[in-house]
Amino acid sequence: MLKVRVIPILLMQDGLLKKPVQFRNPRTVANPISVVRVFEERQVDELILLDIGRTVEEEDVDPRLVRNIAEELYVPFAYGGGIRSIEAMHHIVQAGAEKVVINSAAVEMPNLISEGAVRFGSQCIVVSIDAKDNGSFYEVYTRSGTHPTGLDAVQLARRVEELGAGEILINSIPHEGMLKGYNIDLISIIASVVSVPVIAAGGAAKLQDFVSAVKDGGASAVAAGSIYHYTKTTPNMVKGALHAAGVPVRMYDDVDYSIGW
Repeated sequence: MLKVRVIPILLMQDGLLKKPVQFRNPRTVANPISVVRVFEERQVDELILLDIGRTVEEEDVDPRLVRNIAEELYVPFAYGGGIRSIEAMHHIVQAGAEKVVINSAAVEMPNLISEGAVRFGSQCIVVSIDAKDNGSFYEVYTRSGTHPTGLDAVQLARRVEELGAGEILINSIPHEGMLKGYNIDLISIIASVVSVPVIAAGGAAKLQDFVSAVKDGGASAVAAGSIYHYTKTTPNMVKGALHAAGVPVRMYDDVDYSIGW
């Protein structure tokens, strides 16, 4: 089994780090540069940075922030928000991001996935799927969780893999920012129908949630935001919990992975 990655998610708007709850009422948390420095010191496996403002307002990608963040980081990071063209992908990768994340464009212009995979490699293309149970199936929402599409998340996951996506970031809208645990059912359904890595997101509240996302949900990586901003939990503690549960993770000899149990 490949090592499971622990990935903080940073949501940005107007150049500031924000934290919404269920995609609504985003609160300012900090300057993103300051926060990425902290995660760099804590030797996280990767970072995901999503500019939610550019998605909703349909603004063009500004690679300057990406470049500023890349100058602070040695760890790989993925960037998303408003990416709707190969040119935008090129600017993001050229600015220093290892991966690009697309969400709305994956539904509205799916050929961008295949074109991006050909140009940059499948490993560079992460498709983010935000979904909510509508009583019949998990429905896909776009535009930062504001626009229902009528699409089944399972069907979309299969389709984006066929088009060349290298990873799928799956997020349950009702769980996002709630600190009540991941939607393990949604994660496991998506992980069972695709062969590419699935990144679990949305709602992690305690260390056991990360373990469940991997062992019960089949996730290849665990992403979270609120738990790192609003509790004393650190990515290293998450790695310690995963390691204690027998999940392979990347460890370093000079890091304290105490999980407080």
